[in-house]
Order: sequence, then C-alpha cells, then structure tokens
Amino acid sequence: MDLTLSWDLFILFFFAVVAAYSFIIGKHQTLKILIAIYIAILATQGIGNIFERISGESEPVYRILKVMGVNLNLTTMSISKLVFFMIVIISIALKGGFSVEYGKSHSSIVALAATALFGLSTAGLIVVSLLTFVAGAPLLDPSLGSTEILVPLMKTSRMVQAMVLNQDLWFALPALLLVGFGLVREEGGEE
Repeated sequence: MDLTLSWDLFILFFFAVVAAYSFIIGKHQTLKILIAIYIAILATQGIGNIFERISGESEPVYRILKVMGVNLNLTTMSISKLVFFMIVIISIALKGGFSVEYGKSHSSIVALAATALFGLSTAGLIVVSLLTFVAGAPLLDPSLGSTEILVPLMKTSRMVQAMVLNQDLWFALPALLLVGFGLVREEGGEE
C-alpha cells in the first residue's frame, strides 16, 4: 500500500480526530468547545485587526517591534493569529466559567448522530478558520480562494478547495445543527 501525505489526508485525519474526541467528551462538552471556537474566531479576527491598525498607524510601535526582531508580515500575523486562536479556545474550554447543558437527552440514536454531526461541524469550523487566518483574510471573504497562499493549496487539494469554496456553510453549519436538533427535541414532546 502506497500512502502519500497530502493536505487531503491531513484534513480527513483532523476531521476523524475531532469527531472521535467529540464522542469521548460527549455532546455537552463538544457544544462548549463549539461556542469557544466561535468566540475565539471573533476575538482573533478583532484583535488581529486592531493590532494591524495600530502597528500600521504607529511608527513607534513598528520601531519597537523591529528592535525586538519581529517583522510584521503576513507570516508573522498568521502565526500570531493561529496561536492566539488556540489559546482562546483552550482558555474558554478549560476556564471559561460556563457549562453547556443541551436540554433533555434525545434517543440514543439521535444523540449519537448529534454528537457525530457536532464533531464534524466543529472540525470544519476549525479548518476553515485556520485557512482564513493563514490567508490573512477577513471572515467569510468571498475572495479567500484567490489569496496568494491558498491558490497552490487549492490546486493540489480537493479538501482545501471544498473547505474554502464552502466557507460560509462551515461557519453556519454548527449554528444550524443547534437549531435543528433543538427542533427535533421539541417535536418529540421533551422539554
């Protein structure tokens, strides 16, 4: 068997790991992580935009960063955003000060499906967010696929192409699943 490492394989592996982890931690903790990801996306994009604005408008800040050996370019900003994104997710998930209780339990088959779908949508949201940060693009930018860093990846990877071209779906899917499973629960007569 000849196994070639590729972005497609990496993304599929990432989806599998996140989905498996969702089953390990359960539906409620998966939802807590999902909420943490949404918060982390907004915080990362907001802080990144503020930092870019301050560093671009302020010569002293730019000089201080130069003295520290930090060159403000797309790579530095992307790495900073990725690190900040992960720190915020972990901080909220571990010390966020809130817990998630998603109503009464569904039947075991519906609960199993919900956990799997929440896990897969979590993985998709993380991947598309990371691609957005790496590209240095704003959230839900329709020109994300034409950014210099993603063009070669999209040519060699169908998964990257699918993630980028359907980024709006990946950002909306977790919220739609929350609403959908909430409706399923209510129709079943449970409160």
